Amino acid sequence: MTTFDWVRHGQTQANVDQIMQGQLDTAVTHLTVNGLQQAERLAQWLQGSHYDQLVSSPLHRTRQTTAALTAKLDVLPQFDDRLMEADYGQWTGENFRVLQERQPADFDPLTGEALPDVLVAAGGETYRDIQRRVGQWLAEEVVDHPDDHILVVSHGLTIKATALLMLNAPATTALPEPANTSVTRMEIDPATGRRYLRTYGVTAQFN
Repeated sequence: MTTFDWVRHGQTQANVDQIMQGQLDTAVTHLTVNGLQQAERLAQWLQGSHYDQLVSSPLHRTRQTTAALTAKLDVLPQFDDRLMEADYGQWTGENFRVLQERQPADFDPLTGEALPDVLVAAGGETYRDIQRRVGQWLAEEVVDHPDDHILVVSHGLTIKATALLMLNAPATTALPEPANTSVTRMEIDPATGRRYLRTYGVTAQFN
């Protein structure tokens, strides 16, 4: 069984300011002091766990989170572009609340999340686009490292879309994006190709 523990990066200033980050990689997408502390607490929580690999998105916010993790875990980081956040197209760098007010029909009225089909209308990626690139990476890992336990540092919508892939579920706003520095466990059976979503969005617990 190949096991993947997906971590969403720590809080960024863009998260605080409700800026649509996507693949934006500027100072506003760097971790806040709170985000750095979140990453350090997660590293402490995972300390003692064994991982065969740590693979991260190359964006700065995931690199910062990865640095905190590798300070406590005995594993060298690798980086793969296929683990980046969704491309938000023309929405990249826009204020989330302003978009909601300007284009209310593009957002779920209960969750406030952007509807699955609106990103492609803005020139961005569909859920299927995300699943295609991440699915290719997953397939390579399962073939090349069928027994590995892999720590993956990525992004909210990317993790959500991959979780939906595990469930063979449609694009939906019914499943929320996982919280900053939460852990989502997925498993794939190399022999059968069966996919499992074992946990979703679990946050570090301390006494």
